[in-house]
Amino acid sequence: MRNKLLPALTFAASLLLYLSTLAPTVVTLFDDSLEMQLAVPTLAILHPTGYPLYEILAFTLEHLIPWGDAAYRVNLFSALAAATAITLLYLLARHLRVAPIPALSAALLLAISPAWHAQATIAEVYTFQGAITLGILYTAIRWAHAPASQRQKWLMALALAVGMGLAHHRLTLLLLPGLFLFIFWVDAKNILRPRVLASLLPILLAPLLTYLLLPLRAHIGSLDGSYARLGFWPWLAGGGYGQAFILENPFGIQRTVGDLLTLARQQFGWMGVGLLLISGPWWFKNRREALLLLLIAITDLGFAAIYKVQDIDVFLIPLFIIMALGIALGMQQLWQGAATLLASTQKPGLRAWGMPMVATLLLLLPGQSLAAHWPQLDRRHPPARAWGIHDYGHDMLESAGSEARVIGFLGEMTLLRYFQYEDEMGLGVQTLAADRDDDRMAGIAQSLGQGMTTFTTHPLDGLPQRYSLSAVGPLIQIWPPGQAQLPLPPQVLHQPLLPELHLEGWQAVPRQPRSGPSLRVRLWWQVQHTPPDFKISARLLGPDGALWVQQDAWPVHNAYPPTLWRAGETVLDGYDLALPTLPDTETTLLIILYNPADGAELARWQTILPPMR
Repeated sequence: MRNKLLPALTFAASLLLYLSTLAPTVVTLFDDSLEMQLAVPTLAILHPTGYPLYEILAFTLEHLIPWGDAAYRVNLFSALAAATAITLLYLLARHLRVAPIPALSAALLLAISPAWHAQATIAEVYTFQGAITLGILYTAIRWAHAPASQRQKWLMALALAVGMGLAHHRLTLLLLPGLFLFIFWVDAKNILRPRVLASLLPILLAPLLTYLLLPLRAHIGSLDGSYARLGFWPWLAGGGYGQAFILENPFGIQRTVGDLLTLARQQFGWMGVGLLLISGPWWFKNRREALLLLLIAITDLGFAAIYKVQDIDVFLIPLFIIMALGIALGMQQLWQGAATLLASTQKPGLRAWGMPMVATLLLLLPGQSLAAHWPQLDRRHPPARAWGIHDYGHDMLESAGSEARVIGFLGEMTLLRYFQYEDEMGLGVQTLAADRDDDRMAGIAQSLGQGMTTFTTHPLDGLPQRYSLSAVGPLIQIWPPGQAQLPLPPQVLHQPLLPELHLEGWQAVPRQPRSGPSLRVRLWWQVQHTPPDFKISARLLGPDGALWVQQDAWPVHNAYPPTLWRAGETVLDGYDLALPTLPDTETTLLIILYNPADGAELARWQTILPPMR
């Protein structure tokens, strides 16, 4: 009974951990997670190499789960894959003769290690790859230890696991040198028989049929449109990723093997390193298994040393898995030593309670690590972390209106497209992804030339010299120079603040998105003559005059320096003041214009705001 209960407990405990920290929706902009949250439910082609097995399984789960948005359901697949991997680690440790408590503790240490946990709580491919890696290791070792009557069954399971790995991620290739040597060491004579190879080949190749998803969805293509340019075989070969990150080093990364080992140590702490060292005797006694595991770890470490990507930790997951197994074996040495020592004691109480105390201490290790890392692991709290990107996407679409074109980075445009798909928001809004400055500038010129209402998401060199700009929500609206057509301010003012500048009106709108309340301040500046350079400090003061919140920036989201304002135009400016809660008492809105060079105040204006709730 216990043999079935503890694996189930391992799966349930790790899944509960991931569900309690799982991102509830979209939470990233500039990585692959957002791409997957849109591509999986629409079956668009993922970036090279396509990850078809992952996409098919995640698509199936996403359409079966009836709760949460599409992003949450794709996130959930990562959590389920991670919990499956942790359970496989437990089962593998048990098969290597690790006692249940050390096996459980080591599995939970991997479950909460920072790099692994981060991948388990968002849409990504790496926990599924981790599950496949552990499936390969488990079936290989079970095959090696199986009686003759069961060896064929485990060998077929191993072929299927390897085929699934090849259908998912190229990290599987790093497992093959160690795996081949292990297989030939165990049973080279039998494995090379033509009949055996012929029986395994169809099982190995069957998962690769999932790559047919790419030509079948070619009419949809990839989110960035590059699949139509590259085609099937270049996409399958990696789309140039290998050349870019091995030969060209586009990010200028300087990383040593020592840096990688430090990163590995950070996953489990010095205590984990100590437990790994204690496992030393096992590696000398079990040379076949040691060869398999150590070759995988060394091959992975060598690859990571030459692969110059920023998020190298995810490519070290095979190494982390081997380390977790080593920690389980080290814990087993302590467990056996404690059992031997307690068996020889003459104190009945110590003999009765000694092993439960040792078990408690071992299980406290992952608990202590979880407590230390919890603030970084939790993607559900606080609301600003969990819902900030979600609300930013909603805000952009609401601000753009019904018929417009938004031009920005690929991640931002993917976010808008996600909400157009998921919530059917802003269906009349066109998105143009352009990561290069000159491409964004060309897109803006073309859009305005077509008479489109045009927005961009960030400041852009050369933009204020050529166009007039307005702040509209989080977006920057672009107009032909001096031709901005703005709505009338709800609060009309006509207040001179500088000889060159009048504050014509203002608006303060309390907002309560899920990421937390804020006050959106809008200012209408009437330009008499081009003003001197200044920054604006927008502040909210409490009833006693104490500063509650402050935002300092150049006008129009840092995109429109006042020295480029044109005489006679009106500039719509905007600031969002984040609040812990909407105040239920009167507050003061204070606007200060100051010289950015020395901080000297140039002008100020303030008004009393009524309670916001």
